[in-house]
Amino acid sequence: MNSSNASCSTTDDDISVRQPLNVEGAWDDHINETGFISSGLRSNTSHESFSGYDHRKKVLILYTGGTMGMKPGVDGSLSPEKGYLTERIKEMPEMNLHNMPEYEIIEYTPLLDSSCMGPGDWMKMARDVEARYDSFDGFVVIMGTDTMAYASSALSFMLENLSKTVVFTGSQIPFCEVYNDARRNLIVSILFAANSDFPEVCICFNDKLFRANRTVKVNSISLDAYDSPNFPPLATLGARIHENRELVRTRPNLPLRVHKSLDANVVVIKLVPGFQSESIQALVTYSKTIKGIVLELYGTGNGPSTNEGLLSAIRAAREKGVVVVAISQCMRGGVSLDTYSMGREFQNAGVVSGGDMTCEACTTKLAYLFACLDDHHEVARRLSEDLRGEVTTKQIKTNKYFSNPSVPKELLKSPQRR
Repeated sequence: MNSSNASCSTTDDDISVRQPLNVEGAWDDHINETGFISSGLRSNTSHESFSGYDHRKKVLILYTGGTMGMKPGVDGSLSPEKGYLTERIKEMPEMNLHNMPEYEIIEYTPLLDSSCMGPGDWMKMARDVEARYDSFDGFVVIMGTDTMAYASSALSFMLENLSKTVVFTGSQIPFCEVYNDARRNLIVSILFAANSDFPEVCICFNDKLFRANRTVKVNSISLDAYDSPNFPPLATLGARIHENRELVRTRPNLPLRVHKSLDANVVVIKLVPGFQSESIQALVTYSKTIKGIVLELYGTGNGPSTNEGLLSAIRAAREKGVVVVAISQCMRGGVSLDTYSMGREFQNAGVVSGGDMTCEACTTKLAYLFACLDDHHEVARRLSEDLRGEVTTKQIKTNKYFSNPSVPKELLKSPQRR
């Protein structure tokens, strides 16, 4: 990951579209029509309506690029077309139904594939949310799927004391195709942003709403592209939409605080059998900017503990102030460095456990902490803390060889912290 502070900045060419809708805005007035079954609350915020009504729900849509708004070129390859998705959304009959919120679209210039995006673009998204925070009830970010889990995880840390819903979405098939997943993903994301009680950054894709910093992309071609391996979905879609209200985090009483910088001098190294330690030694010795190393170890945090060169490189990194974190290569579960002697050797060398964090959450959390804190010891300590619901901080007490399928209570209503 490379640090950036000025990518994809707002220009006069950015497209902004306001669309007034005839919506009453009361959540319980259209609960049967939208299919939500878990909440009957009215909004406690009101804004002046674009068309004269009060108590209207308003959603800001940030369109940054991605497959949803792409069209095939002369060679058949997909690429974004300026203004196309914005016009298609305006033409959607669903957007004019009385139970849909008002919306405004900001189309970024240039439109970017998510593989070309980085910290500077995430900062732009965070600034745009901050600038319009008091004018909208919720936010939707449309982007490409390849790095959506990174971008949304980053925003979960950057938007401290978030009390509204920010939903990231995209599609595997563009709007221009007759058969696509773009339409439903967009409509449901707007509904969640306007009406749900989850005061956090989420990903809405296919038939689920996920906590963003628990989400990973697991399939490059399926419409079911995302999963949350170590945390239940916040909501599931069927004939009706069911919100898992027991997962709602405590809504903060403090004002929104946006952290506008990231220090993403972090590298991820996945160990494989036969891995040679010289690469880490060279990185530690010659890099002048590296601040964090994320090691993807086997199982619960095991690795070649007999490789003295690897352990020596880790110790040298720690002496240099580089934070070394262990996460698991397994999709589910996490790291517990004291389970096996091999893991404890890494722990004794100074490796910090990343618990059950995803790689996306771990790297963006490091980038956030490095930007906030100067003391690498404090970064290592805070990394293990639950800041935005991204990690399970308490071990579930069960039989060592049997798992508990229930949702641990410590995951529920955990407070937001910086």
